[in-house]
Amino acid sequence: MHKKEILCECNSELPESIKIGYRNYKLEAWKQTVATANEASGQLFITAGVLGYNQEEKGVSHANTILHEIMHGIIYQWNMELDDKVEETIVNSLANGLTTVFVDNPELLGYLKTKIKEG
Repeated sequence: MHKKEILCECNSELPESIKIGYRNYKLEAWKQTVATANEASGQLFITAGVLGYNQEEKGVSHANTILHEIMHGIIYQWNMELDDKVEETIVNSLANGLTTVFVDNPELLGYLKTKIKEG
């Protein structure tokens, strides 16, 4: 029998900020009322350098929201000039797809983290 290697000593805390391209974005928890007023679980504010998210959202939905907003940041930072509706469709599709892959293959994130650390 093979001993399974521990692939991820994952941090369960959300960092205070994340870097996308050359820019750092502060992660900011929103109260439910703010999220509801914005009709969103999250939003990326490019000029302010803030990624806001609904603090009440939990689990897979929360992970999906963070990935979704990161993808908006990638589109902006890599100057992919897209129509708003097209951007939202692409971001939704990719965030939902990646979230599903990570949920269905939980060991994958640990493996990828190990490979990234190798450089």
